[in-house]
Amino acid sequence: MSFDPEPTVDREALESVFADHLSEAAVRAAALICGGWNLALPDDSTRLDLPVFTDARGAANWMAANTEALLSCVRGAEEGRSHLTVCRIVESLEVHLRGTGRAPELVELLRAALACAREMEDTVWEARTRNLLGLTLLETGALTGAEREFEAALALADVDEDERGRAFALEGRGIVAQRDRRDDEALSLFERVRPLKEALEWPHGIAVLDLLVGRSLLNSGRFEHAMERLDLAMAVFDGTGEDAVPDEVNAAKVRSERGRALIAARRFADAREELHEAREDFERHDQVSPLARVCELLAGLGQLNREDDWRRHLVEAERLYERIGDTTAAERVRRHLQM
Repeated sequence: MSFDPEPTVDREALESVFADHLSEAAVRAAALICGGWNLALPDDSTRLDLPVFTDARGAANWMAANTEALLSCVRGAEEGRSHLTVCRIVESLEVHLRGTGRAPELVELLRAALACAREMEDTVWEARTRNLLGLTLLETGALTGAEREFEAALALADVDEDERGRAFALEGRGIVAQRDRRDDEALSLFERVRPLKEALEWPHGIAVLDLLVGRSLLNSGRFEHAMERLDLAMAVFDGTGEDAVPDEVNAAKVRSERGRALIAARRFADAREELHEAREDFERHDQVSPLARVCELLAGLGQLNREDDWRRHLVEAERLYERIGDTTAAERVRRHLQM
């Protein structure tokens, strides 16, 4: 008779519990970070001992500490054909990784999740994932690819009568038009989104829409109306509005747009204050893409003020665009540097 001092451990069962624990925690963290519009909802019946997040910053810190473990869980879930787990974790990671310079990696993750959604024949998840893929492609400057994903997502949402998917896809198409300097078209698309988001009673999502509308109004030279929309957005993102959840990244985006408006009004000191505060927040959250755009604005402000070192901001912007793979934006900055 032999005695085995090591207890028998079901490795697969342990790995499954670990993956369930991480994916459930990630869903809860992502809901706080993005203002609660995930397709994946927390499982309130779970008996897992999960971390408790009190605010978005704590949730983001947890996501940062556990990103690599979550990526490992995605790979394991793919191998085990746990399609829904892949979709849930990738959606949560997208919230955390968007804008951080890991766009190429995130594109691959979202393509894996898209394949899983199609394997499940779940068109709601497919539309959701296509919308997220479109947003990530925008970070690399791939406007055509992004628009293709938003159009496919909209077609799926129309068939499913999925109002959330429809709102997200129309908004995405509006962002593509905005990036392509077709601001009248962008504003028209954003106005189609508004009643959908109002019906869904999603204050954070409406604030994002106000930010986008404010940006296109600025592009069109309608500064007073733009500032009104930006102020409405900030009241949600800074946590002072009714039912508001603080969102430092989107608040920084509002400050960036305010800075742009103040430059146009030649209120240079106020513009510099807004842009430097936005820059600090983007740096703290490792938001590479919006940080690069702020650097371009600081360069323009410096040039208007005849500052000797304004080009250093463009050098930094070029480096940041190269980091996220937006070669079109990097080339634009290089041309400006050569002028």
